[in-house]
Amino acid sequence: MEQILTALHDLADSPQDNIQATLGELWNGRPSDRVFEFSQLPATDYYAELLGSLERREDIFHTSLPTSLSTGAGEESAADGGYGDDETNEPGEHDEFGIEIPDPINSERYTNNTPLTPESPSYPWPSMAMFLTDLLFSSPRLRFSEQQKAAVLTWGKELGACDVPSLGAVKRCQEHIRDLVGNPTEKVESRSGTIFYINDVGKAIAKDYANPLTRSSMEDYPIDGDGGMSQVFHAEKMLLEMPAEHMAPTVRVDGEIYFVNELLQLASDDYFIPERFFAARPSESRAESSSRPSPTSAARELYALGRLVARSNAGFLVSVEERVIAPISTFRRTFEEIRLNADEFSCGFTECSKSYGEQMPHPFRAKSGGRMVYSVPLIIFMDDVSGNISKQWNKHHVIYMSNANMPREMIEKEFCVRFVSSSPNATPMELMTAMKTSVMKAADAGVVAWDCRNNEEVMLCPYGLFWAGDNPMQAEECSHAGLGCNYFCRTCKVGGTKEYKASNDGFQKIFVAGEPRTPAETIQQICEQIKLSLLSGGTTKVKDATAATGIRDATTDSIKLRQKQSTGSEPGLSAEEIRVHLEKEFTNLLSGETLENSLNPLLGMPGVDIHQDTPTEILHTLLLGVVKYFWGQTVWLLAKSKLMGIFQTRLASISTAGLNDPTLGAEYICQYKGGLIGKHFKSLAQVMPYVVYDLVPQTVLDGWTAIGALVVLLWHTEIKNTEAYLAELSRLIEDFLNITALCSPSILISKPKFHFLVHLPAYIRRFGPAVLFSTERYESFNHIFRLSSIYSNRQAPSRDTCNAFAAQDIMKHLATGGYWFDNSQRKWVHAGHEILAYVSAHPSQARLLGLKTERFKEPGRAKIPPPVRNENGKISPTPSIPWSETLCSKIQSHTQCQQTQEQGIDNSTRYYKATAFIAHQGDKVCNDNFVLFTDKSTVDTLLIGQVNEILVPLTSDVGHSAATHIAVHQVEFLPSLHPQLRVPCLKSANKQIILAAKDIICTVNVQHDCSTCGCKDVLRAQVRQENAETRKTHCLIQHATTYLYTLNTFSLHNHRLIASIIPAPLRLRAPAVLDSQAVRENAATLIRQKKSQGKASATSGCGEDGLRTASGNDCGRVESHDTGQLGDKDPVGDAAAQDGEAARNSGGNTEQNSAANTTLSDDSVTNTVPHTNATHSMPVFEHAQKKPAKRKGSTIKDQGPTTRKRKKKGAEVPRQTQVASSSAVPSSQSSALTATPSASTGTSTSKFQVQRYVHSAIGSSFQFDFDLNAT
Repeated sequence: MEQILTALHDLADSPQDNIQATLGELWNGRPSDRVFEFSQLPATDYYAELLGSLERREDIFHTSLPTSLSTGAGEESAADGGYGDDETNEPGEHDEFGIEIPDPINSERYTNNTPLTPESPSYPWPSMAMFLTDLLFSSPRLRFSEQQKAAVLTWGKELGACDVPSLGAVKRCQEHIRDLVGNPTEKVESRSGTIFYINDVGKAIAKDYANPLTRSSMEDYPIDGDGGMSQVFHAEKMLLEMPAEHMAPTVRVDGEIYFVNELLQLASDDYFIPERFFAARPSESRAESSSRPSPTSAARELYALGRLVARSNAGFLVSVEERVIAPISTFRRTFEEIRLNADEFSCGFTECSKSYGEQMPHPFRAKSGGRMVYSVPLIIFMDDVSGNISKQWNKHHVIYMSNANMPREMIEKEFCVRFVSSSPNATPMELMTAMKTSVMKAADAGVVAWDCRNNEEVMLCPYGLFWAGDNPMQAEECSHAGLGCNYFCRTCKVGGTKEYKASNDGFQKIFVAGEPRTPAETIQQICEQIKLSLLSGGTTKVKDATAATGIRDATTDSIKLRQKQSTGSEPGLSAEEIRVHLEKEFTNLLSGETLENSLNPLLGMPGVDIHQDTPTEILHTLLLGVVKYFWGQTVWLLAKSKLMGIFQTRLASISTAGLNDPTLGAEYICQYKGGLIGKHFKSLAQVMPYVVYDLVPQTVLDGWTAIGALVVLLWHTEIKNTEAYLAELSRLIEDFLNITALCSPSILISKPKFHFLVHLPAYIRRFGPAVLFSTERYESFNHIFRLSSIYSNRQAPSRDTCNAFAAQDIMKHLATGGYWFDNSQRKWVHAGHEILAYVSAHPSQARLLGLKTERFKEPGRAKIPPPVRNENGKISPTPSIPWSETLCSKIQSHTQCQQTQEQGIDNSTRYYKATAFIAHQGDKVCNDNFVLFTDKSTVDTLLIGQVNEILVPLTSDVGHSAATHIAVHQVEFLPSLHPQLRVPCLKSANKQIILAAKDIICTVNVQHDCSTCGCKDVLRAQVRQENAETRKTHCLIQHATTYLYTLNTFSLHNHRLIASIIPAPLRLRAPAVLDSQAVRENAATLIRQKKSQGKASATSGCGEDGLRTASGNDCGRVESHDTGQLGDKDPVGDAAAQDGEAARNSGGNTEQNSAANTTLSDDSVTNTVPHTNATHSMPVFEHAQKKPAKRKGSTIKDQGPTTRKRKKKGAEVPRQTQVASSSAVPSSQSSALTATPSASTGTSTSKFQVQRYVHSAIGSSFQFDFDLNAT
């Protein structure tokens, strides 16, 4: 201290210009002498000197103090990094003097005097504390209200956290970064005056190219999949059908950039005009490949498809007869070089080739400024979704998009889904008009972006590839009247009046694709409807025109409505006066725009055929359509046959190993059978044939087997042979529709989704595997939208959601290493190194941004049972056994396993018996699971076996235990398919082997062959609730002790490997209906006969065919065909809301029919559905839909309380029979289903009664020939 004071005294006496040290340097000095005598104190006012240093803003402290002591209000603290709080701080209220411990994550401090540069570790945030706060508040799946944000920051301050910013500082920092990176939100006002906001499409795709996570996975050119496909850029539209102006227009060869539609010269001196570029494997590597490769494998080269050009005295002559393919490596001279040579180019083009010369040079040659130009195909999704978390419907229309240059694996990630716009007020077509404008603006001008893969500036041109969505929304995008009109298909012109569709010719056309619709014809029909609307009685004329064509434009509907309202205000006008008035009103409503610009914006969009670019969506069409209809009919048959209890018991007993954790809660599915969602139907489609094999007619069973095979084919992620795949898919769809015609002919007329399946092969050829245009990823993203919507103040919901998603996109972009153009630095920059390192080092934060990183599953890693606690409360170690007591040792002694001999295992070596381990493909394999494995004796051949034992050496480290010996019991295929299920049959072979963990490839789903073995006995198992065993029990099927199994070919998990191991004779699936022509004609005849007899009014349920489902109405939500808006609303990502809706709809009065209270005998299970050769004229579902005759004063409901009161004497009759418990049944019958009367009620449902009812309900046979004379 003495040295400090002496130095201060010398500093005060010395001249100002001779100062050698600042006050801060002296203050921070470390004096060695700690003794000071006050008598030596010089006569200098050091306090005044200290104030002067502070006024000069000298940094003399290590701790954070206010930059000025003269003012206490309105100053911005250094902890906020220059972004102080708005609120006034009273002196002494928040001032903290003293030494603070520096925050380890904020090693470098930035004050408002420290300029932020790209070299700053936390750039563009002023500190890591500010970045972490912004990251937390910008997480898509963890939203905060303003009060919650303030509470979090207060909580951090109260705990003593360092550098906690204020809420105002965070907001200003976010605004600053948004201005720095670029604010994408724009205001839009529609023609009707509706105001909403949209996030610019060009800025969104620029982030994709400037971000290393997304750019590294992109393909810049379409790829020839060599006969296969797995991505949209393998399909025909991008490869062959897109106009050249929308394809990638440039390639670079030896530093020179070549454009499409420009003349160039090849190395062979031939002239050539490339029309499109694509990537493919060289022909040499194709010839060397012995097997068909994966479309994503092998090295590829770039090629050009174009036309050869011959030079003559008359000019350049372009070959129009055929196009040729040339490798781009043969390009030698660009168009610019040729044009600069006057002698060479002065001849021009011949008269017949002038159109080619007029396209040169390419428009983007001047716009790009020497940059590479890439095209960006967009997948556009539009839907209506509620903006509320509660059940109250708060309708918003939203638009999302994805960059189709990325592979499916990236598109599926939430991180890669881009929000575009939303509004509770704008119509879908108003939003789509703004979307089209944004895309076209970016395509015309080009978007300059940073290509972080090639480290150069590029120009991007987006275009719409296809429009995903549910069926009503896609119908509106096509200006189609919806699923309820006579011509119900938006893709083709199939349909007609009810009478025509019931005729033989009209019914046959439902099974094939009709004449395709075209945008030009649709525009013509809309214009004619507008002309009709200008006439007297126009409303009726327009309705008739819509019914005759199926065309209705939602964009012009509002104009016609306003015309009608205007005309209605002046009654008594003549027809001519009405026409003149309507024409004038129509001209005013156009507001100076042409009629073409006022129509559906997608009809005239360049490169878009909207009727062909709205592919059939498998979630809403298959799972929430076809599968839901069959489920509803099947449940109705089971409930009326009193077989729901047996169904629930079998469903609870089904083996789920190898199904990749499906949603098969038997109690939930049976209780809420009328409110299931997509994931339930996907799981049911994989196992239903193994549950209902003898509970439903064979025709219905054939329908479920066809559905299982169809789901597997449509969920293929990679197609090896496109032609073979599409041929198999077409045959399967045709067979399934024929089966449906047997079960319920009229459903094919009333439910258009069956016809939509016909178009799936064409859409797969056009856009790739069906999972690519599935909407599951976007339906799940609706949850993100709701979280952003509910924290809006509802004053400007469109603006608030656009701003929220803009902030989220900026955070995701910057935190993962994305580049942006810094106007102050005049260069492309990225975030500081501490920002980039943080997300990669914290996976939990990455998940909040939508980057789900799967944990690596080490093959062979085993799970050992944990130590157990004995009766005395002491923990006993996990037991181990010597090698001599293991199953593997017994197998070794019989087979002399080569593996164990090489290792020289001692019988005294001890092992743990593991419960599970990780297979080569990452599957979890437990004891008794069936697996695919390789054996040394059969090289490159996969076999099936059942795991019997998993051994882990006792010397293994805890937590890093690896399975070394796995005992597997091999199974083999039987020579023929199962007669009912038509799946491969398996039996246990007399062979057990010992394998290493690396030899186990994956798990497969194998079901016990209960149909052949006659498994009827049941056993009681404890019910687990709250992760604990309860005293409650439920029934499970006790399988017979036979070793007969069936391979589940309907399993989605590992379906490709499962198909590869099936012997060739068992792979061919014979059609269930051989004479399809006769079946369709008989079905149409039955429909006509039913209508002529007046039975249509007696059918129950919803729709023309009288669908009766589990809950008494259409299974799930009711689809409104009139409005085209309420259908297909069953998003996969909103399971919780769907469950609550189902519970509310059921009202707790569902027929539970659990296995614990069903009293059906063993024989009633098998004899309920006798397989005879008799015939019946009524299809299965049509018979089931007939209403029983009502007695006067009585009501009959599908669902109700468990008991129903009689009108006489108030007696109660149970609606469900009961299964006798094991304690109430003799020991010889304790495990069998019995048919004893209920002693409590004095009533019973005997086997004869149930069997008789089933015979009368579904017929005594299931091979229908539609004999109309049969009684």
